[in-house]
Order: sequence, then C-alpha cells, then structure tokens
Amino acid sequence: MNNCSFVGRLAQNPELIAVNSTHVARFTLAVEDYRRAKDGKKTKRVDYFDFEAWDTGATTICKYCKKGDELAVFTTGRQYKWTDDNGKKNSRVNFRVNKFKMIGNKREELDVLTDESKR
Repeated sequence: MNNCSFVGRLAQNPELIAVNSTHVARFTLAVEDYRRAKDGKKTKRVDYFDFEAWDTGATTICKYCKKGDELAVFTTGRQYKWTDDNGKKNSRVNFRVNKFKMIGNKREELDVLTDESKR
C-alpha cells in the first residue's frame, strides 16, 4: 500500500502550472521531527519534501495557501528515474496529493479531496 501523510509548513508559495486542460500545483513542505539525544536534550530536525496536487486541489492550494502556512497532506509516493547527459543515473521521490487540510491559518479550515482521490 502506497499511502503517506505529512504535516508541515510551506517552504515557499505554491507554484500553479497549466498542463493541457488542467492545473498542477508544486510546493515544498518543511516537516519537523523531534528526537531525544542520549543526553536527554530534545533536538529538532527539518526535512523538505516536494509535492504536487492536481486539478481543483491545485487551484485551491494556490488560492488559499502561502509561504509559512501549515498543511496536512495525504499522498502517494512516486519515484522518478532518469539518466543525465553524463550517463549518471538519478532518482527522486515526489509525493502526489490525494487529500489535504489547511491547519491553523486565519481562513476557515478546509478539508479538501482532490479530483485524484475521488477516482
């Protein structure tokens, strides 16, 4: 089963791109993780993950969300592989948003299913 969920803050404003007859929003979330070190001190680590939302999810995210806003996203992971011009093999994991929820912003919280998750 390929389901992942994240809660984080937008690292920058989402980017809306027209693709054929629909839209895709690309954005990065900063996701915090806290651990206790051997000495008992709590340490914070921040990871940055790339996401894409399609159709109405894309337009909603771009309309209502901006850098610093907190989102909960429910996604599927996709791995992309390619070989560059020098013959080096590369791979990257990107997460496709199926559902999201805006958290803690001044706007009314929206719980949104994207067109992708309705299929």
